[in-house]
Formats: sequence, C-alpha cells, structure tokens
Amino acid sequence: MKINMAPLNNEQIEQKKNERKAQIMRAAIKVFADNGIKLTKISMIAKEAKVSHGLVYHYFNSKDEILSESLEWAIEEKKADQVFHDLKESQNSPLEQIKQFTQFAFTESDTEITSSVFRIMQNLSSSNGLPDHLKDLVEKAGQFYIESLYPLFYEGQKTGEIIQGDTEELLGVYLTILSSIMADDPSFWKEHMEWKVEILLRMISAR
Repeated sequence: MKINMAPLNNEQIEQKKNERKAQIMRAAIKVFADNGIKLTKISMIAKEAKVSHGLVYHYFNSKDEILSESLEWAIEEKKADQVFHDLKESQNSPLEQIKQFTQFAFTESDTEITSSVFRIMQNLSSSNGLPDHLKDLVEKAGQFYIESLYPLFYEGQKTGEIIQGDTEELLGVYLTILSSIMADDPSFWKEHMEWKVEILLRMISAR
C-alpha cells in the first residue's frame, strides 16, 4: 500500500534547513579543532557531517565562511558559560578548577563542542593576517576566557595555592602556553594527559 506523505510547510522546511546547517557547523568545529585551520578541507567537513560535498556549498561559499559562521554559532550557544558554571559548582580549590579547565581544553568529545571552539580560538590567536571579522571574534572569545579565569587565578593567589605576582600577567603566560601547544601539536597531550597537565600547572603552583 502506498502511503502519501503530506508536503512540508514553509516552517518545517526552514527547520530542516537550520538542522542540516547546524549539523555541518558542528562537524566543521570538530574538524577544524582536530586538524587546524590550514589543513582542513571542505571534503573533510562533508565526510564528518555525513553529507555530500555539494550540500556543504549549498549552505556556505567557502572554507573561511564555514569557519566564521561555525564559530559564531558555537559561541552564541553559550556552552562555555556552562563549563565555568560547573567548575564553580564543583567547589574545588582554584588550582584544581584551573587543572580541570586545562584538561577540558585538551579533551575531544563528539557531544561537547566547547573544548573544540577553545582549541580553534587558541590556534587562531597565534595566526597572522586574519580577516577583521575573525579577529574581532577571537578578541571577543579571548576576553571571555580572561574574565572567566582571572577570578580563579586571583583567588588562588589569595589562598597561597598559586604563585604571587601580577595576576593578569600570570594568566597571560598560562594562556600563551596553551595557545602555543594547540597551534603546534595538541595530539601530544592525549596520552598521559593528567600527568602532563600536572607538569604544566607547576609553573603557576606555589606548592
């Protein structure tokens, strides 16, 4: 028996389009984070999203446009806010929260895009010649992480967990090192991550 399907109305069609575009952007975030900006190809994004190469071009005109729109979409999701909320709710010491954030920064997850966005942003922050819209996006995201991490560094200094000195400068050194690692070879950190993070955090720990 043949079943006649009712045609989709305009609202349903628009919803389908938005869902498919989000599927591509989620895949793009993962591929950019795993492979870096330069090595990422649209064919890799299409494969990760499980769509055709041509369908990606239906929604985006270029790789730069995919990168820009995907980052804007991910940031607007405000999932990074939840990360810092969860750290605060854990009621762990400032240094332990910084450790958890550092591990999070190197962690890959199919369901969590926030760590991937952070890795992409750190990679972009060390890139030259960015278009103005991407430069603004990186600065906006960088300011968010500075404002979110600064209280942890400041409180850690007050409790004696973190070495004394200019808090903002110390945080800058920490983020610069993270950026350098991610721009170079973040895959190195996947093996024995906790031990390597412990070594990394010795540069700020007073104990």
